[in-house]
Amino acid sequence: MLPAIDAGTGNFKVAVPDNLGNPKLLSTETGQLSFESIVYFDKSGETIIGSEARNAALVHSERAVFDWKRYMGTDEILYTGDDGKDYRAKDILVILMGEAKQTVASKTGEPVNEVVVLVPANYSDRQNQETLDAGAEAGMSVVLLPKEPTCAALGNGIHQRKRCTAVVFDLGAGTFDVSIVRATGNLFEVLMTGGEGKLGGRDFNERARQKVLEEFERQFKYRPTPKDDPLFFQSLWQQVEQMKISLGAQKGFQLAVACNGDLLKLKVTREQFESWIADLVDKAIVRTEKTLAEANLAWSNIDEIYAVGGGSLVPLVRQRLEQVSGKKISQRCEVYGAHALGGVIAGRLEYQRQGKAYRVHDVTLPPPDFCLRDIMSHPIGVAALDGKETEVCCEMLPKNTPIPSQHTRTFMMTEPDQTAVRIRVLDGHEGALASDCLELGQFELVDLPARPDLIGRIEITFHIDANAMLTATARDTVSGKTGELQIAYKGGRHDGNADE
Repeated sequence: MLPAIDAGTGNFKVAVPDNLGNPKLLSTETGQLSFESIVYFDKSGETIIGSEARNAALVHSERAVFDWKRYMGTDEILYTGDDGKDYRAKDILVILMGEAKQTVASKTGEPVNEVVVLVPANYSDRQNQETLDAGAEAGMSVVLLPKEPTCAALGNGIHQRKRCTAVVFDLGAGTFDVSIVRATGNLFEVLMTGGEGKLGGRDFNERARQKVLEEFERQFKYRPTPKDDPLFFQSLWQQVEQMKISLGAQKGFQLAVACNGDLLKLKVTREQFESWIADLVDKAIVRTEKTLAEANLAWSNIDEIYAVGGGSLVPLVRQRLEQVSGKKISQRCEVYGAHALGGVIAGRLEYQRQGKAYRVHDVTLPPPDFCLRDIMSHPIGVAALDGKETEVCCEMLPKNTPIPSQHTRTFMMTEPDQTAVRIRVLDGHEGALASDCLELGQFELVDLPARPDLIGRIEITFHIDANAMLTATARDTVSGKTGELQIAYKGGRHDGNADE
């Protein structure tokens, strides 16, 4: 059995296969199909998660960590414990994944050694690596990091269609992804992907909170701060979230918050709320249309629109999406659980690719009757000098390159009579400073014949195969000497090896 974890900014969901291999969501001990992605550090040293953490934060909000996912891949310290230990986003993910592991074990009665963990489509190599490391620290080997919108399409059954081209509009609590996908016969492929790493339902809430604070200040001539009145802000946080949900079904919401004996009563209409968030919604729409154009497709080429993630339920979002597309959003779309359900299917495909038997309890299931072809979610290149003697990233495989792919470029020596070169493989965009990019590995060509002229002679080839393994090779066209670097994700670690 291979469970799938949808590690969302707002909620964690876990899915497992049933005896027939069909994915199903697991309920928590309290009967919910998810638990909130919140960690509370109690004074006793215990960590509390989910709704209990949110309730505890009503009194001591400074001990709770929310929205950790937006800081994956950074060194931002989100909490410092009483013992002085610093917690970053990856550390919070470890705690939450430990809870997910325990949920699976208690509900299925089986140990959890391997897992699939979903990630946003635009995650960088460092963010992916931290996710792998978090799984390992939680006691699980992450065998696959499928992209969230890809899994959402699988969870909505696109692979069962004979022919379908779809837009997956994935607006979650903290991130926005959009993918253009296509099912043709027994092939399911991702054509193009894009997104915004910091755009989601949480941003809608923040806009509303700021508007409420502005009104409070207008009426009472001062603005509360979290330090002065944390309970005020916890109440405001809860009521704004409830308002966003309620305005999806009704036209008005009565909000009431108090600070220092001053009570603000505010009636917010759906139209008013939509005016607050209109530019954020438009940002997601613009990104969607840009991604569609990058795929050389028009809305007329699209058969289905899957709007998934809690943020996609906001009426204005659905209205704008249907307005620009001229199409109705799929009514059979599973909004919340599709990601985790699709993660189970992706895991089953991965086992097939590895030639491993896929077992559920004591039953060995046959391999799926279709295959998945994905694309690269971020660019990979090499460090090279620009015209100003600054080391920058030179893209070899741009973002959205189909997998598998291969590309070759030829580079000049940097100095006359140079006899060695060092090739640094980077995760970064074209022209980005090499110092700002994540280095994936490096290798060298040595004992090269010296020449006074700076001719193009170092031929570098990047090949990424169907298993997402990158091989970088370099050849000196003058001497014929070669070098090679292989980079793969194995066992929750980022392994690289060079063969000179």
